[in-house]
Amino acid sequence: MVLIIDGYEVSSPLPVSQLHSKYQLLKANSLSVLSRPAKQVEASEKCLYVGQREVAVVAPGDNVNMVGSEDATTCHIVILRDVHTGVTGLAHLDNEEPNDFLTLEREVRDRKGVRQVTRELDTLEYSVSILGGYDDENSTSEEITEMLITVMQGLKARFILQLACTGLVNTVMKNDVPWPRVYGGGVDVDTGEVFTAKFSYHGPDTDIRSLRLHSRGATLHNIYDPYAGKIVIKPFAYSVMPDAHLWLKKADSFILKYCSTSPLVEPPDFCEHIRANFRRMISDPKPMDTLFPGGRSRVYKRHEITGQWILEMDDSSDARSKSACDMKPWGANDFRMQFN
Repeated sequence: MVLIIDGYEVSSPLPVSQLHSKYQLLKANSLSVLSRPAKQVEASEKCLYVGQREVAVVAPGDNVNMVGSEDATTCHIVILRDVHTGVTGLAHLDNEEPNDFLTLEREVRDRKGVRQVTRELDTLEYSVSILGGYDDENSTSEEITEMLITVMQGLKARFILQLACTGLVNTVMKNDVPWPRVYGGGVDVDTGEVFTAKFSYHGPDTDIRSLRLHSRGATLHNIYDPYAGKIVIKPFAYSVMPDAHLWLKKADSFILKYCSTSPLVEPPDFCEHIRANFRRMISDPKPMDTLFPGGRSRVYKRHEITGQWILEMDDSSDARSKSACDMKPWGANDFRMQFN
């Protein structure tokens, strides 16, 4: 049950407002990363892109050079790296639900081969980096940061907080409106270097993956099979939102107003992402028939030249779990937080 910041064990409650004022080395390291130009990442660089409420776990020697995520305003991109083996998990968290971070830690631990009931749990040691989240008017970012600190303090492993590029240090004022300084970042799989970044390629099939957020019981989803070197999207179902075709005609201002928790600071392509979701909903109203026929996962292999991910349907049929087939009614509020 150890959280380490600037070499000190932090066992007592730590208000998020004091995180950077109390731990100056953490603040300096975070500001140093934020001050560097964002890395422009292309698909050909063997980057595995993780979307909202997704996680991927990799290790040195995998056919992946870097893992990253973007489009985080109030969201947090959390990088968890085992200090002994280099096994690294990256998750894009969009709420203060502790189970999502617990899932990230479990996925990293499972890749290491550490079982739930073993003394090895006491020897686990992770370096932790947080990118994303700013001083937003609703304190949504602060709530996520507070959850992360509290959960890390309660687990058996040792968590060394290296970077916290969130809150005030990731905030800049523009016309009296607080904006995030950076929206994305990643990690070099071999070296563990964390950097801010912009990604030219968010694939594969970002519209399908985004709609998974609105299937019933959608939780953090591991998208990567490191042993096969493939992205795997498991089956899920959704209900078509009423009047989806009309939403395609709405102005950007309307979409921002009703589909975002931070409409003033969304990235430029936010509205187009929302429209892509509606188009996919219209083209595939029955995803279990057209996107996941026979209950099969969507499996993608990286193209060796372009670096993009190419669909190759899994030959084996997955049992249709209850969570995969559950559907819930749509409403405009369902889109909120999707790219935040």
